[in-house]
Amino acid sequence: MTADLAGRRAGAAPSWATPAFGPASTGPSSAPLATCALHGASASASAARDFTAHTLGGWGLGGLIDDAQLVVSELVTNALRHALSAVPDAHIQLRLLTQGPHVLCAVHDPSERAPLPGPSDDEFAESGRGLHLIEAVSLTWGWILIRGRGKIVWALLDHSA
Repeated sequence: MTADLAGRRAGAAPSWATPAFGPASTGPSSAPLATCALHGASASASAARDFTAHTLGGWGLGGLIDDAQLVVSELVTNALRHALSAVPDAHIQLRLLTQGPHVLCAVHDPSERAPLPGPSDDEFAESGRGLHLIEAVSLTWGWILIRGRGKIVWALLDHSA
């Protein structure tokens, strides 16, 4: 796999997050990892929120569910709206990974287009605020370009508070 880091904060991805960026893991990992395949349907964001609530609840991280659901909902919606419009039969994949006080939410989609936040000066905009919301509730976020296989957009949350 050839991965190129890209984006405003791509360098901030923690080294323990590697399982969330690589191919589907079949072996044991040092950190809990959960994966959910989503197909290009309007119900995918809802399925991602349900999967996130179930997974984080199982990990004993119920206090982080609301923020994580917001993040995965925005990441999945962006993938549906921007990435799958060019490749309608493709799928996206949500991965959740926890390590210490952090949870990483990552969505893999088939597009190599960089995610760009919408303008922040239009308070009445009906779209384009998803990445601003992600930035507001996460410690950091970024993306990784996987040449020939799309990209992974990720956000790092803190559950220590």
